[in-house]
Amino acid sequence: MTPLNAVLSPESVHSTLSVGWASTPAEILLAQKLRALAFGFCPPGTPEEDIVPECDQFDAFARHLIVTDTRTGQCLGTYRLLDPEGAKKAGGTYTETEFDLAPLAPYRARMVELGRSCVHPDYRQGGVITLLWSALARTLLTERVEFLIGCASVDLTDPALDPDRIWTYLRNRAWEGAIDPVTPYRPFPCVRRDSENGAIPALPPLLKGYLRLGARCLGNPSHDPVFKTADFPVWLPIFSMKGRYVRHFFRHVPENDRSL
Repeated sequence: MTPLNAVLSPESVHSTLSVGWASTPAEILLAQKLRALAFGFCPPGTPEEDIVPECDQFDAFARHLIVTDTRTGQCLGTYRLLDPEGAKKAGGTYTETEFDLAPLAPYRARMVELGRSCVHPDYRQGGVITLLWSALARTLLTERVEFLIGCASVDLTDPALDPDRIWTYLRNRAWEGAIDPVTPYRPFPCVRRDSENGAIPALPPLLKGYLRLGARCLGNPSHDPVFKTADFPVWLPIFSMKGRYVRHFFRHVPENDRSL
């Protein structure tokens, strides 16, 4: 796959925001520290020099998309992309540390994993995530990626999120039927619990965004005790995406590139 060194000018969404692929260890470290902050591994307001970065064995083989503030150099958003070549070098994907992905064997050569998505708590109003998705769009289209895989997490410490109702909603509306289910290694038990009056249950923003693009759930959730989440395996065929959200995120990306 061809690396993408730059994707949008700062002026394309916000005059002080810029997005591109991390190209140095220092830039990857910024993303890892943001992940630690956004995932709750350190208190809000922790000085950057005191933040212990959140990292794993897949970081070295993945590409890290980062949004930065051009005034301060602060990392405000990040996404990790692990392509087939990187997954082969890493010995697999993060998703298969939680699930048996044997049913996806025929798709592996055309499948990219997205993960470790997060936005700084003070910048969750749309601009940062729009930059991330627009940049990802260009990469996916340029590299002709056909399938996306990843984990969509439900925070088990958030009282507004009901895993049973979310699981029931996914079973009714977004269950993948053409592929055999993937099996979680640490199943998180869910029971059928319909929402009152058939209303859509509260959904985590990332899961909601994937569903709007046409993503499907590949099976029952896995329990992640470290992150305190129930992780649903999400599958998104790129060329069957639908709706106005596709037009929004996958619109033409300007060519006035810049390097990080």
